[in-house]
Amino acid sequence: MSACRYYPSLLIISLLFISLGCQNAAVADDINPDQAAKPSKINPKRSGNTQPVQTTSNAPAQQFIDIHALGKKITLHTDFGEFLGHLPKGKDKSRIYLARIDDFPLGSGYMGLDKWDMALETGFIDGLLDKGLTVAEKLDHVNPRDPSEYIGTSPQDGFYMHGINLEDLDFIRSDIKAPTLLTYQILDFSKTGLSVVAYLRMVDIKAMKVLTSGMIQVGESVSFPAEKEINAFNDAYDIVKNIGDLPTSVFGKDVTLGLLNSDILNITGAYKNAPSKKAMAIENGIITGLIHNQKYKDNEPVIMEKTAGFKLKYPPVYNSIVFNTSPILYEEWSEFLAETNCSVLMMYRYIPDNGLYLKLIDTKSNGRILYSRAFVFNGRTDEGIIENHNIVAEQFKANVNIGLLKDKKILILDGDKQAVESQTYFQTQPSFNEMNLSIEEGMMTALVDEKVSIYEKLKTLYLKRPWMYNEKIFNLNPLYLDDWSQLKEFGVETLVVYNNLIPYEQLSSTSPDYKKVAIGVRIIDINTGDILDVSELTNLN
Repeated sequence: MSACRYYPSLLIISLLFISLGCQNAAVADDINPDQAAKPSKINPKRSGNTQPVQTTSNAPAQQFIDIHALGKKITLHTDFGEFLGHLPKGKDKSRIYLARIDDFPLGSGYMGLDKWDMALETGFIDGLLDKGLTVAEKLDHVNPRDPSEYIGTSPQDGFYMHGINLEDLDFIRSDIKAPTLLTYQILDFSKTGLSVVAYLRMVDIKAMKVLTSGMIQVGESVSFPAEKEINAFNDAYDIVKNIGDLPTSVFGKDVTLGLLNSDILNITGAYKNAPSKKAMAIENGIITGLIHNQKYKDNEPVIMEKTAGFKLKYPPVYNSIVFNTSPILYEEWSEFLAETNCSVLMMYRYIPDNGLYLKLIDTKSNGRILYSRAFVFNGRTDEGIIENHNIVAEQFKANVNIGLLKDKKILILDGDKQAVESQTYFQTQPSFNEMNLSIEEGMMTALVDEKVSIYEKLKTLYLKRPWMYNEKIFNLNPLYLDDWSQLKEFGVETLVVYNNLIPYEQLSSTSPDYKKVAIGVRIIDINTGDILDVSELTNLN
């Protein structure tokens, strides 16, 4: 009986199951097959301390972290330690305003910066803070300098000028209370290869003096264009850092030293090697080399940040004035000093495949040349320009009566063959090149070595035009003067006139005559107009 009592219940349950199953089947028939097959979203499971299963890639986040670390590694590099090591005492405690400037000196703004550049700078700041430096947060008050202030100007400005708005520098110092500006240029950056090459420069905003300078490379991957810039930096740096005979006077406490890339400006008034990233790297290398030179005093910085006043002569004038006249616009060195606040001017010429020429000029002493020297790139073979410079210097000291020049103010004049071929001279002069300059600069080097007072030609001293030789006595001096006393206004007492007999402007570096020297020299006393000496400088034999 008990068993019979359960049968009706089982029957009811079975009927309910069948009924529900039929209803579900009917609903299923109304559902789209694709929808029915779609799985539901599965939430990740957690088990103890395990992390949730990632449903998206973490590569961008990790890359940001890696690039942040790359930026920080700049400050961990030994070269950064040297960078800080040259700061004047106490300057590491000054508040710093950090500014990426890249190609501002070329007149170009930022190019395609993104979150990776932000990660790089953030990491760099992280490293600066770890070094105990104080970095100001940037708001929106500081702008790049208007390129029209220094690019394409008339008269032209010398290369290269400071790239941040000059009025904003006062704001940084007075309102942001950051007396020190730290600029950096990224020469190369690979977010995939995790490598970076950066040039750093720290500037005292009030004095506008460079406090320290350096290039730092982190990682091995470097692009080909950046490799050229790095090599140019190193070429210049290695030479300048290792110069042992720089005058100690240029590293004095009150010295303000400006740099100017002279290129061949004093031939044509234009740059042969156009301003470029490589040109910036060369000047950066020279600045860094000076700061790392054994005679430099860290607590007495001398190098000025160029902001204004480096105006150049107008190009057309060069075909009328004495060869190798300074490209600086002014007629008096006191004007240059007033406009730039530079008591010493370092003029340099980077000569690819040859070397570097340096000249130091005392602008407070009417442009007296303090130093003149040409250097071959380390480990490289000169193609002739530096060699001929040195030959002329040695020949001049050996063959010219230096005693006639002692205690005199000297002007060197390229007489060429103007007395008989004046028209030809004016036609060929624009095609003169670094070798023509090197010949005259070799004489400068000789005179400086012999402690003879020689002065940079600044004033526009004109040459006779071709028609002025007509129906005149043969072999006239090429200067356009009524009498010798006019030269005294130029601060000249003795004139060294030379005739270069080899047309370097017509020769290639592979020509047998390219490394030859053949020069006639005569010395003239300005007070009397007398020829005191005639000499020859040559290596033809």
